[in-house]
Amino acid sequence: MFTDLTITLFAGFNEVGLPKGSQLGAIDTDGYEVSLQVKSGSETEITYRQFYVAFNQTPTDYNQGILRLLKTLQFSDGTTSAMVYEVYPYEPS
Repeated sequence: MFTDLTITLFAGFNEVGLPKGSQLGAIDTDGYEVSLQVKSGSETEITYRQFYVAFNQTPTDYNQGILRLLKTLQFSDGTTSAMVYEVYPYEPS
């Protein structure tokens, strides 16, 4: 059985603790608030994941890792956009 979680993302890097095996769902907006829907099972072990949100620009900080674009959102005012990425940390060499 899955439980729905909603996470509010802020501009810049966002690190969240999610139950292991969680599945990403829809990315929605409410006004200028960006939220990520997550489906999680009954797993109690936590895994940490990072997300990055850039408003009206492309990312400027790649220090945390490799960015994978999840979704580009256009707000109703027609001039504001947000790009939501998942961050994959660099592997130590």
